Amino acid sequence: MRRQSKKILFLVVATGFLSAGLAEAENLPESQDIPLPLALSYTAWVSSLEQDTPATAVWQFPFGAPQPSGLSEQELKIVVSLRRLVLNGNPEEMEPLADQVARRQGVMPAQMLFWLAYTQGQLGQQEACLANLRKLLMIPEAWPPLEKGQRAWVLTETADLLFLLDNRTAAADCYTRLSVSPVDHLRLWGQFQLAGMAFLDRDFEQASERYHFVCEGDKPATWRGHACAMATIAERLSRLGKEGEARDDFSASGP
Repeated sequence: MRRQSKKILFLVVATGFLSAGLAEAENLPESQDIPLPLALSYTAWVSSLEQDTPATAVWQFPFGAPQPSGLSEQELKIVVSLRRLVLNGNPEEMEPLADQVARRQGVMPAQMLFWLAYTQGQLGQQEACLANLRKLLMIPEAWPPLEKGQRAWVLTETADLLFLLDNRTAAADCYTRLSVSPVDHLRLWGQFQLAGMAFLDRDFEQASERYHFVCEGDKPATWRGHACAMATIAERLSRLGKEGEARDDFSASGP
């Protein structure tokens, strides 16, 4: 499958030490903030999910069988087909079907738009996926047909793709909103990704604090393992940086 790794902050810290990642981060252009209507809609989606979701909710991906409610027979067949191909990991069939669905005229129902975006994400079609996630976020009536886990994926994937597509400011805004959520899954991902952004910006003290937050307590195993390892690395780099500054200050004040 040609799928590119979408969790770049997650994988940069997991693979080897960040010289390439740091250089890449320094060259990312600064982008405009997320448009206000989309920012408000994003916040509304987060609030909606928080209102009826237990703090410790954990979701399994890639979600359950599509519900027929609100879908025509043809639409349901398309949604079921997209989901089946994603589950089977068959890009040779996924791509032509996703392209065909993307060319459909008119407004898509929420479930179809979601599965199209999810399929595009699996195929590494990042710009197309983000474009459809933006459309989905701007549809308030899209909440009810989607499972809670699907809504959570929309929120985290939107933030991740904003970062991957060089809108770091907007991504940071989304992660910041997630990082204060009472829902563990959202809060931890926001904190984890903000830690990665701080690390790439060489703000090792803040990175260490956020990684320690994720590391402590009962957390999803993969996040916790990486967070604990990165907390140690960031703390060490922060300490080395402070020691270097102290030596520079001492040298500057000498005879």
